[in-house]
Amino acid sequence: MARPKRSWNSHEIKCRAFPFVARMRRDEPFRSADDAEWHAAADRIAAGSDQWFCSAGWKADYGFKLIGFATQAQADEMQRWIAESGIETRPAPERYDGPQLTVG
Repeated sequence: MARPKRSWNSHEIKCRAFPFVARMRRDEPFRSADDAEWHAAADRIAAGSDQWFCSAGWKADYGFKLIGFATQAQADEMQRWIAESGIETRPAPERYDGPQLTVG
């Protein structure tokens, strides 16, 4: 008995729709202001938040945040913004050393 073809998953659909990527190397988490800044830059470059996507890299791109765009020009502009802004080397948020919430 033949198995039916599996449906496409949303990640695969986005990878096909936005094949050109800019790579951002970052090991630590971003501060909330830095995270909002690079999201705003991607929105500006792609003309809307639904015109790009972001995913974690794997295999050859392990350790990178991959930001996908519809055109090579958009990906190149984002890569230039990443290099010029220095967002990859900005400090991580401070660790919280205050009291912990408890239950009970």
